[in-house]
Amino acid sequence: MADTLTSPMHVEIMSPDGAVYTADGVEMVVARAIDGEFAVMKGHLPLVAALTIAPVRVKKDGKEKQIAVFNGFLEINDDRVNIVSPQVEMAEDIDVARAQAAKKRAEERLASKSADIDTDRAQLALNRALLRLRVTKSL
Repeated sequence: MADTLTSPMHVEIMSPDGAVYTADGVEMVVARAIDGEFAVMKGHLPLVAALTIAPVRVKKDGKEKQIAVFNGFLEINDDRVNIVSPQVEMAEDIDVARAQAAKKRAEERLASKSADIDTDRAQLALNRALLRLRVTKSL
Protein backbone atom coordinates (compact mmCIF):
# COMPACT_ATOMS: atom_id res chain seq x y z
CA MET A 1 0.00 0.00 0.00
CA ALA A 2 1.27 3.46 -0.91
CA ASP A 3 2.31 6.00 1.70
CA THR A 4 -0.24 8.69 2.60
CA LEU A 5 2.15 11.49 1.64
CA THR A 6 2.92 10.14 -1.84
CA SER A 7 -0.59 9.01 -2.72
CA PRO A 8 -3.19 10.96 -0.69
CA MET A 9 -6.98 10.97 -0.98
CA HIS A 10 -9.35 12.93 -3.19
CA VAL A 11 -12.29 14.64 -1.43
CA GLU A 12 -15.39 16.14 -2.96
CA ILE A 13 -18.23 17.71 -0.98
CA MET A 14 -21.37 18.42 -2.98
CA SER A 15 -24.72 20.10 -2.49
CA PRO A 16 -27.63 20.28 -4.95
CA ASP A 17 -25.92 23.36 -6.41
CA GLY A 18 -22.79 21.38 -7.31
CA ALA A 19 -19.34 20.84 -5.85
CA VAL A 20 -18.70 23.13 -2.87
CA TYR A 21 -15.27 21.76 -1.94
CA THR A 22 -12.89 19.63 -3.99
CA ALA A 23 -9.32 18.75 -3.06
CA ASP A 24 -6.58 16.29 -3.89
CA GLY A 25 -3.80 15.54 -1.46
CA VAL A 26 -6.07 15.18 1.58
CA GLU A 27 -4.51 13.37 4.52
CA MET A 28 -7.60 12.85 6.68
CA VAL A 29 -11.35 13.56 6.84
CA VAL A 30 -13.28 13.59 10.11
CA ALA A 31 -17.08 13.45 9.94
CA ARG A 32 -19.96 12.71 12.28
CA ALA A 33 -22.36 9.96 11.34
CA ILE A 34 -25.64 9.37 13.11
CA ASP A 35 -23.92 6.87 15.42
CA GLY A 36 -20.75 8.88 16.13
CA GLU A 37 -17.66 10.63 14.81
CA PHE A 38 -15.10 8.83 12.66
CA ALA A 39 -11.92 9.56 10.73
CA VAL A 40 -11.00 8.49 7.22
CA MET A 41 -7.42 8.08 6.02
CA LYS A 42 -5.77 6.59 2.96
CA GLY A 43 -6.58 2.91 2.52
CA HIS A 44 -9.92 3.02 4.38
CA LEU A 45 -12.29 0.22 3.49
CA PRO A 46 -15.30 1.15 1.34
CA LEU A 47 -18.06 2.67 3.45
CA VAL A 48 -21.30 4.60 3.20
CA ALA A 49 -22.46 6.57 6.24
CA ALA A 50 -25.44 8.81 6.97
CA LEU A 51 -24.18 12.14 8.29
CA THR A 52 -25.76 14.41 10.86
CA ILE A 53 -25.60 18.20 11.24
CA ALA A 54 -21.94 18.65 12.14
CA PRO A 55 -18.67 20.03 10.83
CA VAL A 56 -16.61 17.95 8.44
CA ARG A 57 -12.92 18.47 9.11
CA VAL A 58 -10.51 18.08 6.19
CA LYS A 59 -6.79 17.88 6.92
CA LYS A 60 -4.49 18.78 4.05
CA ASP A 61 -0.86 19.91 4.12
CA GLY A 62 -0.95 19.81 7.92
CA LYS A 63 -3.81 22.35 8.07
CA GLU A 64 -7.39 21.66 9.03
CA LYS A 65 -10.42 23.17 7.29
CA GLN A 66 -13.92 22.92 8.77
CA ILE A 67 -16.95 22.75 6.51
CA ALA A 68 -20.56 22.94 7.72
CA VAL A 69 -22.50 19.91 6.49
CA PHE A 70 -26.22 19.75 7.20
CA ASN A 71 -26.97 16.00 7.07
CA GLY A 72 -26.27 13.90 4.00
CA PHE A 73 -24.13 10.90 3.10
CA LEU A 74 -20.43 10.12 2.97
CA GLU A 75 -19.04 7.47 0.64
CA ILE A 76 -15.50 6.10 0.69
CA ASN A 77 -14.19 4.07 -2.23
CA ASP A 78 -10.67 3.72 -3.67
CA ASP A 79 -9.24 6.60 -1.61
CA ARG A 80 -11.97 8.92 -2.78
CA VAL A 81 -14.28 10.52 -0.21
CA ASN A 82 -17.53 11.89 -1.59
CA ILE A 83 -19.98 13.76 0.60
CA VAL A 84 -23.44 14.67 -0.65
CA SER A 85 -25.54 16.97 1.51
CA PRO A 86 -28.66 19.06 0.99
CA GLN A 87 -26.72 22.05 2.34
CA VAL A 88 -22.99 22.73 2.64
CA GLU A 89 -21.38 25.99 3.78
CA MET A 90 -17.73 26.97 3.83
CA ALA A 91 -16.68 28.87 6.97
CA GLU A 92 -15.65 31.93 4.97
CA ASP A 93 -19.15 32.17 3.41
CA ILE A 94 -21.06 32.17 6.72
CA ASP A 95 -22.55 35.43 7.98
CA VAL A 96 -21.61 35.28 11.69
CA ALA A 97 -23.98 38.06 12.76
CA ARG A 98 -26.89 36.33 11.04
CA ALA A 99 -25.99 32.99 12.67
CA GLN A 100 -25.82 34.65 16.10
CA ALA A 101 -29.23 36.25 15.54
CA ALA A 102 -30.68 32.89 14.44
CA LYS A 103 -29.23 31.24 17.54
CA LYS A 104 -30.78 33.87 19.79
CA ARG A 105 -34.20 33.56 18.09
CA ALA A 106 -34.18 29.76 18.36
CA GLU A 107 -33.14 29.86 22.01
CA GLU A 108 -35.93 32.36 22.78
CA ARG A 109 -38.49 30.16 21.02
CA LEU A 110 -37.36 27.07 22.90
CA ALA A 111 -37.34 28.94 26.24
CA SER A 112 -40.85 30.35 25.73
CA LYS A 113 -42.48 26.91 26.12
CA SER A 114 -45.43 28.34 24.18
CA ALA A 115 -47.89 25.77 22.80
CA ASP A 116 -47.85 27.42 19.35
CA ILE A 117 -44.05 27.00 18.95
CA ASP A 118 -42.85 24.10 16.81
CA THR A 119 -40.10 22.90 19.15
CA ASP A 120 -38.64 20.44 16.63
CA ARG A 121 -38.24 23.23 14.08
CA ALA A 122 -36.78 25.59 16.69
CA GLN A 123 -34.30 22.92 17.83
CA LEU A 124 -33.25 22.29 14.22
CA ALA A 125 -32.75 26.04 13.69
CA LEU A 126 -30.65 26.18 16.86
CA ASN A 127 -28.53 23.21 15.69
CA ARG A 128 -27.91 24.87 12.31
CA ALA A 129 -26.94 28.18 13.93
CA LEU A 130 -24.61 26.45 16.40
CA LEU A 131 -22.91 24.56 13.56
CA ARG A 132 -22.35 27.78 11.61
CA LEU A 133 -20.85 29.46 14.66
CA ARG A 134 -18.70 26.44 15.47
CA VAL A 135 -17.30 26.25 11.94
CA THR A 136 -16.46 29.96 11.97
CA LYS A 137 -15.03 29.57 15.49
CA SER A 138 -17.44 32.25 16.73
CA LEU A 139 -19.07 30.01 19.31
